[in-house]
Amino acid sequence: MLGSLLFIALIPRNLGVLVIRGYRSVISPLYGDVCRYHPSCSAYGLGSVQQRGLLVGALLTAWRILRCNPWSAGGIDEVRAPKHNRYRVTPFGWVVPAGLRAADATAASSPASSHRDDAVLTFSSPTVSRKD
Repeated sequence: MLGSLLFIALIPRNLGVLVIRGYRSVISPLYGDVCRYHPSCSAYGLGSVQQRGLLVGALLTAWRILRCNPWSAGGIDEVRAPKHNRYRVTPFGWVVPAGLRAADATAASSPASSHRDDAVLTFSSPTVSRKD
């Protein structure tokens, strides 16, 4: 019961993840690598929404975009790791409750998922992307 309530509470966060992933696949390649920070601003936005939620993640991303300008020195600016383990991030980027493991068992037993083993991240950073 609690897992399903957490899943419902994570819907806005996952909608934000979907919007950012859409931006990263359609619009971001048109710009190229122009961000002065590492990871890129869109990767930072994805990680901050995944870890902090839609509202706080959007505010952190807006602040990051305001800092990313020609007069900024840039540098490494990672998203801080969460202080709790209530959620986990799937290989696609969805945020799900940490106790929700039934989907993993079903996906691992299907033959279609066996070729996707290389796509699973072996570390906890959700900001890893094709551009970083």
